[in-house]
Amino acid sequence: MKILVISSKYNPEYSGSGLRAHNTYKRLKKNYDIDFDILSNSISYQGNKKYNHDGLEITRISSPFKINQKKTLGRKIFLLLSILWEVYYGWKYIRKNINNYSLLHTFGNTWMIGFFTWYFARKNKPVIRELCNDMPNPLYPIQVQKYMGSIFKKNNTLMVAISKRLEILAKRFDVKNIWYRPNPVDNNKFFLDYKKKNLFRKQLTKFSPNDILLNLVANFIDRKNQLFALDVLNLLPKNFKLILAGPLKKENNEYFKLIENKIYKLKLSDRVDLQTGFVDNFDEYLKCSDVFLFPSKAEGLGTPLLEAQACGIPVVSNYIKDITDPIIDQNKSGFFLELNADEWAEKIKKAVEIPEETLTQNAKFIRNICSSDLIDEEYYKKIKRLILNEN
Repeated sequence: MKILVISSKYNPEYSGSGLRAHNTYKRLKKNYDIDFDILSNSISYQGNKKYNHDGLEITRISSPFKINQKKTLGRKIFLLLSILWEVYYGWKYIRKNINNYSLLHTFGNTWMIGFFTWYFARKNKPVIRELCNDMPNPLYPIQVQKYMGSIFKKNNTLMVAISKRLEILAKRFDVKNIWYRPNPVDNNKFFLDYKKKNLFRKQLTKFSPNDILLNLVANFIDRKNQLFALDVLNLLPKNFKLILAGPLKKENNEYFKLIENKIYKLKLSDRVDLQTGFVDNFDEYLKCSDVFLFPSKAEGLGTPLLEAQACGIPVVSNYIKDITDPIIDQNKSGFFLELNADEWAEKIKKAVEIPEETLTQNAKFIRNICSSDLIDEEYYKKIKRLILNEN
């Protein structure tokens, strides 16, 4: 079997879903001998390109037009041209390669993904669509929702919902085959390792073993809500420190400046370690921390919440209904609550007091429900059934 994997974004343009697609299929190839090709679209990079990443060849199809964010007539024209570009070059690729593939697996929302979904369905080839972010409609492009809905009523399709909320959404749109499961947590990286806590802290941060270290490693975008974390830190005793690290794209420079200004205004420079760049060793950042913070305003799931718990690190998270509440056991793995800085400060103090034994037991539970080994095995079974057209 050979699978075509398409992601709306792919390294070096960071996205959680693109990284997950990459790691999942590398494991499937290693453990189940599944062959695959990768196509991607892009927002940050213009123009089509073939390149290598981590030993894999990626084909990027992206229009040469830089889209202005301001709502103007020019933006509408360039958007239309970009759609035509994606569809045309997507068609050029697939018309000569369709017989090479047994199945299509998509991550994200682009017009090219919509076109390939239609093309594979037209050829009666199976399609897996992964719902990666919180959204009002699982059928994309929504302009042809009725037709896309008919595709996902077929036996040889599968929609993957990474949260309870997305499962409820898919059911609301009468999707026939839905697989609700949390994102896989790589058990080779995310595991208990308390002995190396101080070593990792010394290597990765400017803080000492005596500090209580809060962790918020994420994209520097407004949705991740680093500004709120600074408000919370300002209410905590001075031995509480915070590491903010993650990728920074040009379009988010203005938001990043707001973070820098707030750190200066609140006089938190000695208590915040601010780092930019792709974090390839997120597990080590977790293992050197005392509490992982997740104040995100919206998410498809929040995989870092699972990864932190697998490392035995308590979490304090925004309450996002049917997203964060099903994966956090209050008082055992941490807390979820509304975005109130005073209440967050109190919950962080309580999270620090959760016994190591309790966190260890919770880590075992998390690995039993979402380890990459378990989910990869289930992926392989479902892929085989779809290709063999077994109900």
